[in-house]
Amino acid sequence: MSETMLPIVLPDNATLQLADPSLVNFYLDLENRVYWLSDEINNYTFDLVQYIIRWNREDKGIPTEERKPIRIIIDCPGGFLSVSETVSNVIKMSKTPVYGIALGQAASGASVIYLSCHKRFALPNTVFVLHKGSCSGVSGTYDEIVAFARDYEKQIETLIDFYIQNTKYTEEEIAENIQTDWYIRTEEALEKGIVDEIITDIDLFC
Repeated sequence: MSETMLPIVLPDNATLQLADPSLVNFYLDLENRVYWLSDEINNYTFDLVQYIIRWNREDKGIPTEERKPIRIIIDCPGGFLSVSETVSNVIKMSKTPVYGIALGQAASGASVIYLSCHKRFALPNTVFVLHKGSCSGVSGTYDEIVAFARDYEKQIETLIDFYIQNTKYTEEEIAENIQTDWYIRTEEALEKGIVDEIITDIDLFC
């Protein structure tokens, strides 16, 4: 061994472990402004809000048409409506274009996030699920439960109005179908303004 080199000694109980490949890929995609929404929507999804704000900060002063788009790739069963609404509001405010790319499914709250994107793409076999959602585990006093129910009713009214504003469905069609899980396949979604374009080129992901 060269006198200028020091030996590296690991303790007997040391373990070497490679980073999780999926996590590595996630952060590599973030460098290209690609965010994968594939888990249930919960408080951790708020990090998407942080990324959108950060990328808009980086783009400040750059004309909108010259900004590198943010791509949200969605294959998600939904989750917390309140989180979905927050992400939706930030997407709509984003001056940097946000593209929604739906794979597999965009259900419940994920459909809200998807419909907020400035351009919306989907694979031919994608399914969208719209519904009123559900709640469980509500407890408290009578007045607390009544207050919760009133607020939830307002949330649903806002959700229905959102679907009216962001699709070509009529208010009557939405009010009738949203009573239960409403499954919409890509071809119908394209016709009704949920999807702007069916994906035919893999370069959209690159």
